Amino acid sequence: MQKEYQQYLKELGFTEGEERVYLALIRLGASSTGAIAKEARVSRSKLYEILEKLSRKGIASHFKKNNVSYFNAAPPTRILDYLQEKEESVRKQREEFKKKIPLFESILNNKVLSQEAEVYEGMDGIKNVRENALNNMKKGEIMYYFGNPASGHQYVTGYWDDWNKRRVSKGITAKIIYNQDAQEYGKRRGKMRFTHVKYLPQKGPTHAWIEIYNDTVAIVMKYKTPMSIVINNNLVAESFKTYFNILWNVSKQSLD
Repeated sequence: MQKEYQQYLKELGFTEGEERVYLALIRLGASSTGAIAKEARVSRSKLYEILEKLSRKGIASHFKKNNVSYFNAAPPTRILDYLQEKEESVRKQREEFKKKIPLFESILNNKVLSQEAEVYEGMDGIKNVRENALNNMKKGEIMYYFGNPASGHQYVTGYWDDWNKRRVSKGITAKIIYNQDAQEYGKRRGKMRFTHVKYLPQKGPTHAWIEIYNDTVAIVMKYKTPMSIVINNNLVAESFKTYFNILWNVSKQSLD
């Protein structure tokens, strides 16, 4: 029966030491620490800590007689009161945590986004991003670009020509919105199959451009320090496609 009683108390959240001491108090009635330690089979050093925990829960009490401390078990019904208080405490914690969920979700989302973003440095890094795009895309898919400046083509026109030839041979479509300063390159690219070109409606100096394919967005800059910031996230990609479509509708077919 001893183990059966202990199992009940364990299910209520009692530690093994608390189980032993509480059952000893019930059997002994008001007793000194020496008798309790012997009956519960716990050391004196641990006994004081356990009695303190039981007292905080309201399950044990103590008094002094002839300058000797005696401890007593509260009636078993007191455990029901303790459980009710515990339930109330958990309810309050639950309500408080509900208010904090948006904060924790924002931390989680930021962490996920940070894991989905990579930075590639140098011209080789920019080329790696383009090669990854070509390797991960299939026939019939579309790659979107906007804000492409003249500075993005200087000294690498040969590479872009070769990459686009491989893109066309794979049957991948490109929709490109060039800056007005890149008209020379727009005309060059517009002669290729699976390629649609427009120009931003207004002039403006920019050195960074955006590339979008599947669930990936790349923010690319070749000016001074070449780099690509690549974000793999469906929501981000869909947002940038929306920006692209808005720009596409107001951009010009030709600057002639």
